[in-house]
Amino acid sequence: MNLALALDGRTAVNLNHTTGAAQLARMGQLAGLRTVVSSRVYLERIGEPHLPGRVLLAEDLIPRLDKKRVLWNMLRVLALPPTWIDKGRAQQAFTIIFSSGTTGDPKGVQISHQQLLYNCDAVRAHLDLYPGRDVVVSPLPLFHSFGLIPGLWMGLLGGLTVAGQADPRDGKMLGELIQAAQGTILISTPTFVRGYMRRFTLAQLKTLRIAVVGAERCGAELKEEFKASFGTDLLEGYGCTELSPAVAVNTPQASRDGSVGRPLPGIEMMTMDPETEALLPPGKEGLLVARTPGRMLGYLDRPDLTEAAFVHGGYNTGDMGHVDADGYVFITGRLARFAKMAGEMVPLDNVEAAMQVWLAAQYPEDAGQLAVAAVPSARRGERLVVLHTTLPCTPEQLLAGVDDLPALFKPRAADFYEVVAIPELGTGKRDLGGIKRLAEQVAAAEEKPGLLERLRGMGKGDDRS
Repeated sequence: MNLALALDGRTAVNLNHTTGAAQLARMGQLAGLRTVVSSRVYLERIGEPHLPGRVLLAEDLIPRLDKKRVLWNMLRVLALPPTWIDKGRAQQAFTIIFSSGTTGDPKGVQISHQQLLYNCDAVRAHLDLYPGRDVVVSPLPLFHSFGLIPGLWMGLLGGLTVAGQADPRDGKMLGELIQAAQGTILISTPTFVRGYMRRFTLAQLKTLRIAVVGAERCGAELKEEFKASFGTDLLEGYGCTELSPAVAVNTPQASRDGSVGRPLPGIEMMTMDPETEALLPPGKEGLLVARTPGRMLGYLDRPDLTEAAFVHGGYNTGDMGHVDADGYVFITGRLARFAKMAGEMVPLDNVEAAMQVWLAAQYPEDAGQLAVAAVPSARRGERLVVLHTTLPCTPEQLLAGVDDLPALFKPRAADFYEVVAIPELGTGKRDLGGIKRLAEQVAAAEEKPGLLERLRGMGKGDDRS
């Protein structure tokens, strides 16, 4: 359907059904959707979500494609010039990808045919992918920018075999798919890969050449465990939906610990001061700005947001980081993921990573999961709250284990709260908005024991989170 719509000069909108009925309706309204095409089998699998507009099912459409119509169209393709058949145009939006809407109204990212072509070419060149040799395996959904573009279109445009899976959480089936398709490159996220580790076997991944993860920070312990278990590099990359989407990726030939790799061909990375927006000298930490041919057309019907995001001829990623002398990009964290405590900027991602690394080293079998958020504090401006699943040690033991953290960066043991699961999005990322809201609710409920107990039972799959 995505291919057919692109060739017909239409704009495809792959809806994120995990956001709930209200967000689905809002996306449909923003994009002016009148018709939704889906599959009965798939809708049953995902719980029959309420879809905006008229719904057409593939099972009903396919029987209409009689042999005469198929043969006629085959003759047209063979006889006519491609430009007579392909109605897509370079600067036309081939897709609108909506943000998850965790911080408010969903934003529609418009990506053109030209930007799609550029990014797919750049990724193939950067990762040295060739037709006849490489098979791309992607369990990422098509409403995820990496699932749609590197996971699907890169193969279609570059002659690579594509092996797709509809359920990104089914590690057992994914292992079988990699083996059956003789996959050479796996595209996923750290959160999903962490869930696959105990379901994959060495025999299933024997043809895998590289695995690339993005969308969130990938811990060193996960990379080491993946390499030790399957003999394949787990390479971290970086991108934004607004940049079509890949920006930088480590490769087997060129990688650097702690970095997300070098930029793709044609992309320039720089940093700017988050307050003045002045460009900073090379190597200086600041807000990362990317100049790339893959920069989106803009946000759907939001010229104000588009203008704010486009700076210095590039795109303000919203991520803090720096670029070293060799061109490797290092991400410090999201600007929104810093807490202002006692006048100092505290990076929440660094605090979270330090605790997760210690837990993984001390308890490799079952380290648990945690997330750090900042909530208002009358004394310090903000304070840190730690949401966690069942931990193998006490908060006091964990805090004693992260001695390298400055005292200001350490949360109090009293600010640890156990929850059923850390909120996640359907794209495989952590739901940062959900984590922050849950942390604020937990902190506000400290003096209400009954409410606090209910909040501790919230997390994944709970709308209240």
